[in-house]
Amino acid sequence: MREALYAIAELGDTEMLGILLWVAATVPTFDPKPCGAEAQGDTTVICGDVRVAENREQVDGRTIALNVVILKAQAAIPDLPPLVDIDGGPGLASTRSLSFYRADGLAYRRRRDVILVDQRGTGASNPLACPELAMAGSELGELYPAEKVAACRAALEHRADLTRYGTDAAADDLEDVRRALGHSQIDIVALSYGTTMAMHYMNKYPTRTRAAALLSVVPANAMPPQHHAVVADAMLDRIFSDCKEDRKCKSAFPDLAGDADRAIQWLRSRENGPSPEVFFEKLRTWLYAPMTARRVPLILHRAALRDLQPFWSIAAQAQALPYFDGLYLSITCSESMALMDYDLAATASRATRFGDYRLRRQRAACAVWPKAEVPSGFLRPVMSTASILMITGGRDPVTPGRWADAARRRMPNARHIEIKWSGHVFDGLSGVESCYDPMLLRFFDSGNARSLDVSCVKAMTPPPFATSEN
Repeated sequence: MREALYAIAELGDTEMLGILLWVAATVPTFDPKPCGAEAQGDTTVICGDVRVAENREQVDGRTIALNVVILKAQAAIPDLPPLVDIDGGPGLASTRSLSFYRADGLAYRRRRDVILVDQRGTGASNPLACPELAMAGSELGELYPAEKVAACRAALEHRADLTRYGTDAAADDLEDVRRALGHSQIDIVALSYGTTMAMHYMNKYPTRTRAAALLSVVPANAMPPQHHAVVADAMLDRIFSDCKEDRKCKSAFPDLAGDADRAIQWLRSRENGPSPEVFFEKLRTWLYAPMTARRVPLILHRAALRDLQPFWSIAAQAQALPYFDGLYLSITCSESMALMDYDLAATASRATRFGDYRLRRQRAACAVWPKAEVPSGFLRPVMSTASILMITGGRDPVTPGRWADAARRRMPNARHIEIKWSGHVFDGLSGVESCYDPMLLRFFDSGNARSLDVSCVKAMTPPPFATSEN
């Protein structure tokens, strides 16, 4: 570029020189920096920033240094596009997967680089953290206390325009990272909300993705948490049915539906301890993974007997994910709560064991959080000709497989497979190392979802139901 500028200047073409100077100034760059302690001394890991505009409509406005980590391929000359890992939430930082790709996930780097980008508002990309809200959640108190939400907003607005942290901006950021690193195409693996962002990116930049694995698919028009209670209630009934088909579980818990009703009545009569709404909201999150979902019958049965010890045990063991709640609110308040038919969603939720608690609390939080304008057509089905593998869990309590079926209707090269016993995530499921990871690697190596052998997922099984605390 520099040589071209010198040559044009010598020819006296000032107009062309101005154009090239503008192009040079707008091309994003990757600026290396020292890695953190987790990767310090590892020469196969390169860390750096890609600086982007917080508001792309302002020429000289505030910028964000996107935190980027590149894990180099094992091959001397990689022959496949880099794999970009997009985490979910929204509000989780993708660089939390660094340790996986340095150890258990090393095979993903056999023929390609792996790129981790902290989405704006997470990790080290101008993080929108709300420590007050994280503390409230861990204490099993009221979700999103309005005064704490307002305090977090006030603290963050000194350094962030909270209306500029949506999915559309994040997709533009990913494109800037791709350009800065000089790749013509990328592959994508995305989880949950990450699939929303990935599909928006593929729709907006249709030629830049070769292959994508979308895990627990969430189309934008699903607008979480619109269906949280309804989907979770249906999955709780599925867990009850699974228990009836298991001899040991059926013997220990012959009336789980009745146990749930009795637990609600008892919790409602107590002055101390979790309310039924808080109890069931926690229970809903434990349905996400087979490891904890298989303890839910025990928790409900013992609660029906006025014993919360199994509930407290799992609550103490559960590790809170490092959520950036400010980003979560910036996205969901604008892209979900502001667009859904709230009354319809609340009415449907109130007919379930989980009620409309989550919706009420989130609406209260959004009442004091700034709203962003969502791009026209944001909720429309995504079009993409990339090779796409959609993987969903047959026991997913938050993103049902039918969402993936609906999303792939305008994706001619997409394939959807369901892992019967998986939840929203597969923690606790057998066959992850022997089946799941090798299957994804074959997909990314070939770039072809249709011919992929997925038969091994039928043998992936959950842990046994817990019938005692031992």
